[in-house]
Amino acid sequence: MTADVRKPRTAGPAVLAARLRLFNLRYLRRHPARTALSLGVLTVAAALIVAVLGIYGSVGGSSGRLAGQVAGNADVEITGRTDDGLSTAAVHRARELEGVKAAVPLVRSPVEVDGERMLLFGADRAAGALDSDLSGVAADAARDAAKGAEPGAVFAGPGVKGAEDGGSVRVASMAGQSHRAPVAGTLGGDAAESVNDGAYLVAPLPVAQRLAGLGDRVESVLVVADPGTDTGALRDRLAEELGPGAFVADPSFRADQADDATAMVRNITLLVAFMALVVAAFLIFNSMNMAAAERRGEIASLRALGSRRRPVMRDFLLESLLLALVGAAVGSALGYAMAGASIDSLPPVITDAVDAKVELAVPAGAVPAAVVAAVAASLAASWLAARRASRVPPVEAMRTADPSADTGDDEQRRAGRLWALGLGVVLVALAFVTAAVFDDERSFGGGSLLLLGVILLAYALIGPITRTVARLAGRLGPSGRIAASAVERAPRRAWATFMTVLLAVAIGVATTGSSQNTVDAASENVSTLADSDLIVQRAAKDVLPVRPLLPRESQRELADTDGVRRVVAGQFTYLNQPGKRALLLGMDGPSNATAYRLASKKARAELLAGRGAVVSGTYAKEKGLSEGDMLTLPTARGEQRIRVADIVDYVSMDAGLIALSLDRIAQWYGPSGASYYEVILEPGANKAAVRDRIEQQTKAQPYPVHVLDGSESVKATESAVKQVGSLALALQWVIAGVAGLALLNTLMLSVVERRRELGILRALGSSRRYVRRVILTEATAVSVLGGLAGLVVGTALHYLSADVMAKTLAMDIPFKVAPAALGLAVGAILIALAGSVPPARRAGRLNVVQAIGYE
Repeated sequence: MTADVRKPRTAGPAVLAARLRLFNLRYLRRHPARTALSLGVLTVAAALIVAVLGIYGSVGGSSGRLAGQVAGNADVEITGRTDDGLSTAAVHRARELEGVKAAVPLVRSPVEVDGERMLLFGADRAAGALDSDLSGVAADAARDAAKGAEPGAVFAGPGVKGAEDGGSVRVASMAGQSHRAPVAGTLGGDAAESVNDGAYLVAPLPVAQRLAGLGDRVESVLVVADPGTDTGALRDRLAEELGPGAFVADPSFRADQADDATAMVRNITLLVAFMALVVAAFLIFNSMNMAAAERRGEIASLRALGSRRRPVMRDFLLESLLLALVGAAVGSALGYAMAGASIDSLPPVITDAVDAKVELAVPAGAVPAAVVAAVAASLAASWLAARRASRVPPVEAMRTADPSADTGDDEQRRAGRLWALGLGVVLVALAFVTAAVFDDERSFGGGSLLLLGVILLAYALIGPITRTVARLAGRLGPSGRIAASAVERAPRRAWATFMTVLLAVAIGVATTGSSQNTVDAASENVSTLADSDLIVQRAAKDVLPVRPLLPRESQRELADTDGVRRVVAGQFTYLNQPGKRALLLGMDGPSNATAYRLASKKARAELLAGRGAVVSGTYAKEKGLSEGDMLTLPTARGEQRIRVADIVDYVSMDAGLIALSLDRIAQWYGPSGASYYEVILEPGANKAAVRDRIEQQTKAQPYPVHVLDGSESVKATESAVKQVGSLALALQWVIAGVAGLALLNTLMLSVVERRRELGILRALGSSRRYVRRVILTEATAVSVLGGLAGLVVGTALHYLSADVMAKTLAMDIPFKVAPAALGLAVGAILIALAGSVPPARRAGRLNVVQAIGYE
């Protein structure tokens, strides 16, 4: 016998394509509903992954894109530590430093133009060295200005509504000033349209400085290095030369800050999206089992004609791969559309954290991540069905049976389940260890480990689970006993459906419960604001009032209002520092702000006297601080040291909070306005009347001013926290829908495989209603037990998630079972049961003669 006969050659691409077309594609075409169902769940799961990455990636991506459009070929950007900017002296010192080819002063400040938020750019002739979209736009504006534009005029980007040549716009700065500026013209061209989607104003540097309220200061300096200069070393020299009052970084640092601000929310939501893929994998598992059951005769013929096991298994996996690739491709396109549709509805608490207009900017890795995840889930789900189908002997395969039934090597199966049991226990234990050891975003891995451990444990316990389901079904009357028999004959199918419902309920319970616990903790954390009778601010109520500022003169006007006892000024601003930015809070008197009220009496006194700082738990953890330590802060007056008077809980997505006296903020960082004013009324004063008087006063301002009740501010914070987690909460209903599809798929399989049995029931006199009841009883047993197990697992995952969130946010988040989570669990079970209705109707409509003859 020749070597060619002993070792058949590997099938080439043409042979593989022919087998795929003949055996796989033909089967998929013959079962369009089932194919659409499998493709549908893969499409939805892939779409969710791309959408989540796209939605949150667009925040940082838009900021990064704007940075590139502004910075051009700049190698370094220098900004102030806060929004107060840099002095012109810093610009001159940067220009004179060795290795600096050009230092371009820039105003890049958010402003309100006739009430609409956009950016104001200002540059001088040096901007030409940047070779950026903005430098081109600025050159066009300068050229038009040289033709005789009115002094103090601005040029409007193509996205500015209502700006007409010869007209004027009202420009309100973040510093609390307002000016009316003439419009010299509207810019056009591709470059003009690309910068911040056209939503900006451009003016000569002195005009922009005045409109932005910067005086003779600039917002940043963009540095172009000499060719061959080490930019890292240049950054170090600039930082040393300019001192701690300047923040020297890569021009993309704003994009990094935006990514950091949304990282935790993105990771949580992405984890939920990947869980949808896990649930979808169980549906694929059942679909491939159905395919194997219906094609046993075909497999037997192939095996009898000499086909080996490996090609049979490969055909199944290729079919699964094809479904995954098509589903991922369609899902990626759908994910793009979902992300694009969601950008405009992003919560203000997220969009307000960046200056750039948020546009769709899906990260390059989003689609590959979705494709890899879909392929991995599909192949993993179909591998077991493909392996078992390929190992069925030809004679055995000639008769109709369910390959998901426990046939095969008992010893091998028992050993595999023992390994699964041991590994599952280890993973569950490791989940809680991970949550306990890590106090950052790595701790979120504990939730994934827990769910993976539960899946392995459930696989090891497939026998007890199946018997329990059958026992419950058997207690539901005569129809239940028939359903119990079907469950016992196909344990893998019942297990896969049980796990689908379990995971859907567990994810819903954990997501809803931990989200509600976080909202409750955040509400409790800021509940002290309710003690303020009124709060006056320019920012909308559903965002943190970091910008814009109100002038300090407003404090005196508010204090002179009838019925007002005292007014406390508070100011938020961001502190630029390596890594995540921190949040600064200044106050000029006894305040109801969380940082003040939660601090000790001694710490309050030290804070107001300017001798101490109150920091949040997040910032203390980030910097390794304890009460009594000396905190070193970089300021325009050099490094300043102040004692940590106390550490308190405070909800923050950035590096945390530092609370100082307002005088210290003004002395060290410059801004003199107030982000908000707390208004405390005289005893017995009519709050509604005082509020009306203040609202009448604020109407005279050239910009909108919001007057809030203290309790409204607390509710706004609750709403902001809910908005942040809204996408993750929405995804859990998608997962519940996938669970319903999984049950539909499983019971369709049951009806197909039991056509003869159901036909005999009808022939013996059973009514259509009775046959439907058999299917519905099986669905009820699987769904109820899966839901109960999901409640147990979900509660454990909820506890773990609450603990992880508490450590990540460095605040106390008590674990409490949320009634909404229980309601969602019931809803998920009902959705799953709804998936049993079509198969039950199909079973009731079976043709008796055809069903009896089905083999």
